[in-house]
Amino acid sequence: MNKKAALLSVVAPLSAFGAEPRFQAQTIDPDIGIGYGLAIGDIDGDGKPDILLADKSQIAWYHNGDWKRHVIAENLNPRVGTRFLDNVCLAARDIDGDGKVEIAVGANWNPGETNNADASGSVHFLVRPEDPTGRWAPVKLPHEPTVHRMHWIRLADGDYRLLVLPLHGRGNVNGEGEGAKLLAYTPPEDAPIATGWKTEVVDGSMHLTHNFDILPPDSGEAEGVLLAGKEGVKRIRWSGGEWKADAALSASPTGEARDAGTWVALVSPMHGNSVRVASGPGAEEQVLDESLAEGHALAVADLLGTGNLQIVAGWRNPDKDGQTGIRLYVPDSEGDSWTSHPVDENTMACEDLKIADLNSDGKPDIIAAGRATHNVIIYWNKSQ
Repeated sequence: MNKKAALLSVVAPLSAFGAEPRFQAQTIDPDIGIGYGLAIGDIDGDGKPDILLADKSQIAWYHNGDWKRHVIAENLNPRVGTRFLDNVCLAARDIDGDGKVEIAVGANWNPGETNNADASGSVHFLVRPEDPTGRWAPVKLPHEPTVHRMHWIRLADGDYRLLVLPLHGRGNVNGEGEGAKLLAYTPPEDAPIATGWKTEVVDGSMHLTHNFDILPPDSGEAEGVLLAGKEGVKRIRWSGGEWKADAALSASPTGEARDAGTWVALVSPMHGNSVRVASGPGAEEQVLDESLAEGHALAVADLLGTGNLQIVAGWRNPDKDGQTGIRLYVPDSEGDSWTSHPVDENTMACEDLKIADLNSDGKPDIIAAGRATHNVIIYWNKSQ
């Protein structure tokens, strides 16, 4: 892959690279609070992926098909002063094999308080009721301050951990001080899943750790971690009964990173303007775009059926043209040049996005939540 910077034009002919990108937007909720985080998973066991949302004060899900909103948790921590502190993240995955996802939530968002865990951050496992459209019982788990992101990870068949990442280490000021502890929560084996959790540190070497992603197994059953932060990006694997980190894939301060196997997509720095591709330690990064304003959402997937992965990136503040939105970046067969295509122009101030085939037509769709636009939109993949 050519490592030279390549700022892209949205008017280049995309048909040369395969299917012409085309997406049909459907707003399923025009009135959310902030839309901090999204997850995809089957809530009710009907075999269809539903959409989950960590909103400002509520945790909700949207039923696949009619997209009706169901609030399952709200105001998860005591009021601070005149308000409840916000929810900030969630994780959903079927970890017990019953065809229905288990849900964990991060709340009490207070990034300015890095010392007092009671006043900053919280982690909750939500206990499923008989009717999944009703309220789920939250069970509070131990946590570090400034809880910010979480995912379930599989280490072996039937062996899962909940990974939880804070924004800062304890006592940090301006990203300086103790490293942010990525914690692995082990559900209990011989007790109800809501009690008796144990934690261990996966990594504590990075600062301002804005996000992380789950990697597919490289061998065996164990998935891995792609961790992004102030010091760059690295992969972490569970091997021989311990967590082991590879050499840094990128040394650039990074807010978002998604793995594509031989390369990694980045949004740099944290809340940054630059979409990049990094291909390994020490390699010059390929710059695809430097026009985003607070890039905050990123994904890689083959949305066009070309056999090559594309990049989807969203930003949440008005850019130099006064617009927010989402773009698709399409590589040529060698990855030497990329072409960008607008998915959304100024109706989505993108806080988070996910990729999933919601209607089982074999084409991945884009799901996004907007901060200033207060909306959740499905972008149905109509590419031919």
